[in-house]
Amino acid sequence: MGFNKFFSIIFAIIFIVILYLIIIYALKIMYKDVQNGGKKKSIKKSLGLEVLEAGENKNLKRGSVIPIRGIVSLGRKEDNTLILMDQYVSGHHVKIYAKNERYVVEDLSSTNGTILNGERINGKMFIEPGDEIQIGSLVLVVIG
Repeated sequence: MGFNKFFSIIFAIIFIVILYLIIIYALKIMYKDVQNGGKKKSIKKSLGLEVLEAGENKNLKRGSVIPIRGIVSLGRKEDNTLILMDQYVSGHHVKIYAKNERYVVEDLSSTNGTILNGERINGKMFIEPGDEIQIGSLVLVVIG
């Protein structure tokens, strides 16, 4: 009987040690999360859009800069981030956003299209600093 009791005590001690190791490991993970503020890895370099030609859009001036934070939507409807007053712009024309540490311009099946570096795009395209985006009479350059 003493032999079984000895193994029971050893097993209980080993179980408690493993349990404490798991708790310590979980606390280390939680401490790292608290230090980071729960933030995910963000894009290191942020981009913006500089107005080269405002065209028919009286609410924009040449040289104005629009930062790209979250999703920037452009179009004639009032629920867009940037409302354009151009007869050749659709209600929801285009959106620009970050994806996997790169930036994307996405034409939203607009009637007159979106021009990227002189070529009409369909759907999504990656953009970089120096790229020119034309939406109706508005011309933007990507800066960053």
